[in-house]
Amino acid sequence: MLAGLIRTIGTVILVWFVFRWLDRVAKRWSNRKPSGEDVRSSKPSQNGQNSPQDSNLGDYVDFEELKDKD
Repeated sequence: MLAGLIRTIGTVILVWFVFRWLDRVAKRWSNRKPSGEDVRSSKPSQNGQNSPQDSNLGDYVDFEELKDKD
């Protein structure tokens, strides 16, 4: 019984390491640029306009507490 538990834990750890390795390989593969792409097209435009870094930021809303009528 103890041998089966150790074998199961070892298998789970091995599978976990394999998936981590495959994830790293896939990230490297997806970040690779196509060979025919022009290098100049990947540079950001320098037109003097600063765009916000995080477009997910919302507006600040100030809430005012109201007293309940008892």
